[in-house]
Amino acid sequence: GLPGESPLVRVLEDESRSRLGRFNQKDVSMVFSSEANNKALEAIFSSQLFYENRQERFIRSMAEWLPRKAENLTPYTMALIAKYVARHRLREPRLLDTIANFLLKRGEQLDSKVIQKLVFPFSRMNYRPSNHGELFPKLEAILEQKAGSSPLATVNILMSMFQLSHFPQTVLHQVFSPGFITNVMSTPYALIVRRYLSLLDAAVELEFREYSGPRLDPRYRVLMFEHALTADEANRKYSYKGLVAEALRQLVGEECYRQDEVLPPGYCTDFLLWINRSGTVLPLSRVPAASRAPPATSPVTMSLRSSVLALTSDLQDFAPVVLSVNDKWHYCQNSDILVGSRAMRDRHLRLLGYCLVQLPYTELEKVSGIEEAKHYLRQKL
Repeated sequence: GLPGESPLVRVLEDESRSRLGRFNQKDVSMVFSSEANNKALEAIFSSQLFYENRQERFIRSMAEWLPRKAENLTPYTMALIAKYVARHRLREPRLLDTIANFLLKRGEQLDSKVIQKLVFPFSRMNYRPSNHGELFPKLEAILEQKAGSSPLATVNILMSMFQLSHFPQTVLHQVFSPGFITNVMSTPYALIVRRYLSLLDAAVELEFREYSGPRLDPRYRVLMFEHALTADEANRKYSYKGLVAEALRQLVGEECYRQDEVLPPGYCTDFLLWINRSGTVLPLSRVPAASRAPPATSPVTMSLRSSVLALTSDLQDFAPVVLSVNDKWHYCQNSDILVGSRAMRDRHLRLLGYCLVQLPYTELEKVSGIEEAKHYLRQKL
């Protein structure tokens, strides 16, 4: 009952923070002993200590403890764990499989918004849980029943499944139906749902060719993203993109590439170049205008694969190239596995006909100075 600004509360908060630094592995079970301790769990996951040096030990300890205790946890607590596992890109199979087993056992009783939170870590970590053969059909059945009651959660769950290359046909029939679209258009989150549906529709065209059900009405198609992702913008100062940009400018000249180009269905690329058969990077002035990436406002943006493949067949001497700077946050923690959204982007760009040249941070961190960077890019190109 004390006010938050009172001296006693401040002293207690300071004491809590100092004791968090001495948090012991054997205390993991204590954190989950009651719902009141969800705040303790959030404090641990959010602490600088967790970021710096105790993360792996704590996660290992949790991975050993959680499978034995999961059935006694509430959906709220499990969703909290899933949230931070996803946020920190922790590709720990035992944790992820425990979340998946929790979903399989209790999915019918869960709200779509909770299911969305529990499913997200799988796609974020590009990880198919060991029980996916049972879990995915069950999620499809749940979505069929609840799709209309929570449209945003439904398309989020679908997106997670698509990133894992699983395409629930019956649910697609529902979300592309006129009734679902009409219902969505009258909600405050209409634009974000249209973005998701546009990307799902593009994924169907590129990866689920045997699908013959309804598709998204072209009137509702928009670019999924119109600019670089928020995470990339926020981490720009830690990115190797600036080094690559300067090396590329000196190597081929500013007239030979575009930076931060958004390609349909809404993927922001780091650098886009055109290369001929002999391996020469061409100035954009020598590439016919029709063959350059269409502007974001163009109706051509959603013609997708057919237009790009037609383009490269008409212009046999040209090939579009995407240089992809893969910084540390594009990978799962301590792993060379790209997060699910990045992996799906790469799949789609290849299917659209682009040559993808990966520039992983593990290679870029060994590059010292512009001259080495130019040599590295020359080898890559």
